[in-house]
Amino acid sequence: METVYRIKYSYFTGNSFGSEDREDVLEFEWKDLEKAKEALQRIKEHYNWYQSRESWLREEVETPEWHCSKGSGVYKGGEHNILNLEMDNGNEVQFWAPWCGYFEGLYGASIVIPEEDGLSFEI
Repeated sequence: METVYRIKYSYFTGNSFGSEDREDVLEFEWKDLEKAKEALQRIKEHYNWYQSRESWLREEVETPEWHCSKGSGVYKGGEHNILNLEMDNGNEVQFWAPWCGYFEGLYGASIVIPEEDGLSFEI
């Protein structure tokens, strides 16, 4: 049986009255572990970039080459929470990150390896 890798993420969300922790798995899957690691790295880089744009307290991070708005020359509202992920075949898909928002934040993400703990990072 061929191994399929998925990415699990945890984040918080809420509103003016409270917050809650959530966990989910991306709807995409990879058979190539290196591509899954690349996607995990992109999620981390995107969140660092997003945080630098949304907070005047953080040092600005350059827009990643693979970001959906890179090269357009214009920052369009709403694109801050969209990132491109490369699939096994080299095609890129866009993913809307639910951890990007006024009341949201990313805790971390990990590659889910069947029957193993996976590879992860924490913020």
